[in-house]
Parts: sequence; C-alpha cells; structure tokens
Amino acid sequence: MKREYVILQDTREKKPLIFPETITFLSNEKPPWHRREARVRIRVHEHTLKTGDYCLLEHESNVLIERKGSLREVAGYCLTKDGVRRFTDQIDRLRAECQRPFLLLEGTPMDLQRPTLHVDKPGLALDSFQRILYERQVPLILLPAGTASARRSVGEWVARLLINGALTHGVEDHD
Repeated sequence: MKREYVILQDTREKKPLIFPETITFLSNEKPPWHRREARVRIRVHEHTLKTGDYCLLEHESNVLIERKGSLREVAGYCLTKDGVRRFTDQIDRLRAECQRPFLLLEGTPMDLQRPTLHVDKPGLALDSFQRILYERQVPLILLPAGTASARRSVGEWVARLLINGALTHGVEDHD
C-alpha cells in the first residue's frame, strides 16, 4: 500500500469536500482477518477534470465520483428537456471514462423528499434522476454534508472509496 495518495478535485467544485490529512486503512498486505493497519497521507490537488468531481491521481480510469449538491440542482437537470439531455450526456461521459462511476448526492432521504420553494414536487425530480442512473448503471450514494463536520466525514468516506477502488482493481503496488 502506498504511503501517500493524491485526490484530484475539480477546480469548478463550489463546495468542496474536506479531506483528512491522514487515514488509517486496512492493509492490503495480509488478509482482512489479520486486522493489519496502514497509515496513509492524503493530499488534495485542484485540477480541472474533464469528467467527474473527484478521482485518485494515476487511477482516474478506476473510480470517478460526480457530486451533486442539492435537490434544486437535481430538479434543474431532471425536470427540463435540456437539463435531462445535459445530465444524460454527463452520466454517459462518466460511465465511459472509468470502470466504477459513482454519483454522490448530498442530503438525507428525508431532506430530499421535502418540498422546497424551488422544488415543489421533489419525488418527480428524484424519480427522473434515479431512472437515468439505473439505465446507465451508475450507483447513487446519499451522504449528508450540510455542516463542516459532515463535509469532513463525507471527505473521509470519499477518500476511502477512491483508495479502496484502486486497491480492489489490482493496480495498486505493494510499496
């Protein structure tokens, strides 16, 4: 397992996640039941990404994460003809660029089902959103990230997802 990983964060991220400087991981040098740990350093580099919002340097074709920040953003993409076309194109690019694409939507199921000033029928937006993701086989991950502490937790979770994706796809060396 490497001692340091670099997460590429798209420069256009308006509310970037907060990543930890270090994480203790399950080592990949022994079977999991040995519970061997490996401490790794995380660095974040802002980089204009063609596709997605987060990926791991040198493992861009393994895992890409596209982040959507709100129900309002989802409704804008999924309840207008032009929005559906743009979102579908975006998801198709995500799918074509990597082995494991993920879409991260910030919010809890309860928050996302609550009508708002801008989205009076959230279920309709979510149905369209989910159908596009199902058709393209892109997993949806819901994570609350409304506070700084939640953004830190989500940042660690995303870092783990990216690094474990690199380890699982057999492209990680055993430094």
